[in-house]
Amino acid sequence: MQNKLFRLTTVLVLTAFCGFVGCTKGGQPPSPPAPAPEKTASSETAVSEPQKPTPVPTSTSKEVTVYRDTWGVPHVFADTLAEAAYGVGYAQAEDRLDDIYLNVRIAIGRAAEVLGPDSVIQDMAMRLARNDTLVKKYWETAPPHLKALGDNFVKGVQAYLHDHPEKTSPYALELEGWHCAAVGRAMILRWPIGTAMGDLKNKKEAPPFGSNGWAVAPSRSAEGCAILLTDPHLTWEGLAVFYELRIHTNEADLSGFTIVGSPLIALGHNAHVAWACTTGGPDTSDAYMLKLNPENPMQYEYDGEWRTAQVENITINVKDAPPVQRMIAYTHLGVVFEPPDLEKGIAYAAASPYFEQTGLFEQMYRMNLAKNCDEFYQALGMNQFMEQNVIFADTEGNIQYVRVGATPIRPEGYNWSAPVPGNTSATAWKGIHDIADLVQIKNPAQGYMQNCNVSPEVMMPNSPMTPDKYPSYIYNVHWDTQNMRGKRILELLGTHDSITREQAIAFATDVHDIYAEAWQQALRVVSELDTSGKTHQPEMANAIQAILDWNGDYTKDSKGALLMRFWRMQCRENGVDCKAIDSGQPPDEKSQGVLIEALAKAIETIKTRYGRLDLTWGDVHRVGRSGRFYPCDGADYGGGVGAWETLFDVGTKEQSDKTYVANNGSIATQLIFLKKDGVESYTCTPWGQSADPQSPHHVDQAEKLYSSRILKPTWFKKEDLMNNVESKVVLSVP
Repeated sequence: MQNKLFRLTTVLVLTAFCGFVGCTKGGQPPSPPAPAPEKTASSETAVSEPQKPTPVPTSTSKEVTVYRDTWGVPHVFADTLAEAAYGVGYAQAEDRLDDIYLNVRIAIGRAAEVLGPDSVIQDMAMRLARNDTLVKKYWETAPPHLKALGDNFVKGVQAYLHDHPEKTSPYALELEGWHCAAVGRAMILRWPIGTAMGDLKNKKEAPPFGSNGWAVAPSRSAEGCAILLTDPHLTWEGLAVFYELRIHTNEADLSGFTIVGSPLIALGHNAHVAWACTTGGPDTSDAYMLKLNPENPMQYEYDGEWRTAQVENITINVKDAPPVQRMIAYTHLGVVFEPPDLEKGIAYAAASPYFEQTGLFEQMYRMNLAKNCDEFYQALGMNQFMEQNVIFADTEGNIQYVRVGATPIRPEGYNWSAPVPGNTSATAWKGIHDIADLVQIKNPAQGYMQNCNVSPEVMMPNSPMTPDKYPSYIYNVHWDTQNMRGKRILELLGTHDSITREQAIAFATDVHDIYAEAWQQALRVVSELDTSGKTHQPEMANAIQAILDWNGDYTKDSKGALLMRFWRMQCRENGVDCKAIDSGQPPDEKSQGVLIEALAKAIETIKTRYGRLDLTWGDVHRVGRSGRFYPCDGADYGGGVGAWETLFDVGTKEQSDKTYVANNGSIATQLIFLKKDGVESYTCTPWGQSADPQSPHHVDQAEKLYSSRILKPTWFKKEDLMNNVESKVVLSVP
């Protein structure tokens, strides 16, 4: 399936990218002019060099064993990570063959070949970012141990196809080892593209993705160890759909989630360190305004001279449609991404360190092998990760946070949240900030911290990470000041000074609405003050009572939750100041009648849509796929900043039968207890391990776990796994 999330964040960018020098369908585009001059300091990405781990020598043993546990999750055992990658490729091909091919096609800009015109935009994004050419060139000189990871992953996929010749894919193409690195880079490019686009429009909106992450120090843990939660909230389609697995080698023991098409853990833990990521971070990308030569719009002014843009011809082959061809202009500041205003003689270029960087795969490798928080911090220092709040912890009892991102050192005196003049070297970047310059903390005195897409200032009570200590573009808090999830987890973590395993699981899967009481109080007030008699009519009186009786938890058996949802949404439509009610402000005289009218309308809407009023949350809120759906807990509705959401975040899409089926939110939840005698962890995913509708693991987690917010053990220790093995395959690495 196409990555709709990627398309949403890049559609405006790509429409503009193509406008600088013209677009055609079919035929040959004009010939490009001479290449641009060499890059200047504004596009350099100097990064401090953290200490590199020494790769373990290749073992003479080539045997790889893949156990499947009773949830179908693969546990890969090998001597080296390179050999384990072979087993990971084999297992991923068995579960998600189509997704491997599709993710690679998305990464290298060839999805439209098999999916048609709707994929042209995302293909163009990857081609404009030169994800295919840059990563392929990097792979030529990549360290041998990294090349072995990618090459063996591909060999594992090929081995599965050899063993199962009946398995084919309509999306198949020839896989290469460098594709593993390209898939990861494709995933992170969405963040800097969105940042640059925001600068052009001079606005900062909440991105269409969020997550939860929190850590507890041993001093506040009844388990006597650090506890960490990683809980990404993303769309359940395309690149964002993670793949769960365990890896056990002499180099590292790993558990968590990979991107499909890659053998490295993106989120999770090894035997020493665990990590979580949530969207938010420094300002990593900019927009430059270019002054065009009125005699030759392919030239732009820089320090009093005309420079010629470098032009590349791009052809996107499209299924059931003519090829789409573009001629794209690159400047030393970045790619032109807005149609030029030829009358005014200006154009805009997107500038980001990420448009040139190719070291993400190596950074992920170092993160996977880290033995403690210090080594993990060194890996983050490569500055290859996108803008993120990274929380990590280790078995030594440390908990740590860094607001990471490859952040340019910018000259003072300019508004970097909007386009800056690109005709002078005075606005050129002065390098990239070292990780030590970024917002961070280690072992806070409070003994816990959280970042659920919130400002560092509210990550814990009395946070020392305040904006006055950092340049504004490093602190960079706009939309991510505070939200329902952040408030709720602070409340839970702050009121428990000795958190048990059971409490930690309950926190990770919490579905309480922190604003429910405020809305119930507002409803109580307006019903008591109502002189029209509407609130005393039997139907409305029963609805009011159901809302007032609701305990505030979005559980499948709740009756008041559905009424609350429709009432709130109607209030928003009717212009009610919903944030004022959220904050507990009593409704004024004007809004009292509007609240009653909104409830009456909500009641009629529910009756019209479903034929009756006495419905539970689970009657219309479900999770599943392929025709199998199950009543589900959790909520996320309202959209964007100010949405009503729960910690266990479940966003939905309305169906033709007016039910809501989950399609985004908590996707790869993992709760980790970093005990010195062995890490213990629990996970849950929305559907199941396999994409095959005929597999028993296609929707088993949706039915038995996710719908009821149950986390399953990972059986990270082999002795625990062996009591829960469903199958075993022994592979020989060629």
